[in-house]
Amino acid sequence: MKIQFKKERGQLIPYSDEDERKLKQMQDGACYVVEIKNLDMRTLQQNKALHKYFSLVAEALNERQLTVKTIIKADIEWNPISVKSLLWKPIQEAVLQKKSTTELKRKEIDDVYDTINRALGEKFGIYVPFPTIEKG
Repeated sequence: MKIQFKKERGQLIPYSDEDERKLKQMQDGACYVVEIKNLDMRTLQQNKALHKYFSLVAEALNERQLTVKTIIKADIEWNPISVKSLLWKPIQEAVLQKKSTTELKRKEIDDVYDTINRALGEKFGIYVPFPTIEKG
C-alpha cells in the first residue's frame, strides 16, 4: 500500500482523502516500514498546474493562429500533448538534462517555464502565466 503525506507544522498529514482512508485501514499497534523518497520532487498540485499550463499555452498559440509549423516547422494546431512533447520536454532536456517531467524537482519546473515563457513572449508576444491554485 502506498500513502502520500505532506508535512504541516512538524506533523505528517495524509495528502488526500484517499490517503487518509488507507491510513485508517492500518491496524493500531502494528509495525510498518516507511520509505521516504525524494522529498524535493514536484507536488501533485504542481503536476496539475504543469498540465494545465500545457493546455493554456496550446489555447494561446491557437488563438493567435500560430501552428506547430510556425513555431517548429510542422503545420498542425497545438494541443496539450504537443506543447509538452514539442516545447516543454526539449527545453527541459536542454536546460536540465532530464527526459521525463516526473524527474523534475519543484524549482526546476520554474526554470523550464521561465525559459519557454521568455521565448514565447520575445518571439510571439505570448505570455501565459503558470497556473496557481487560485487560477486553476
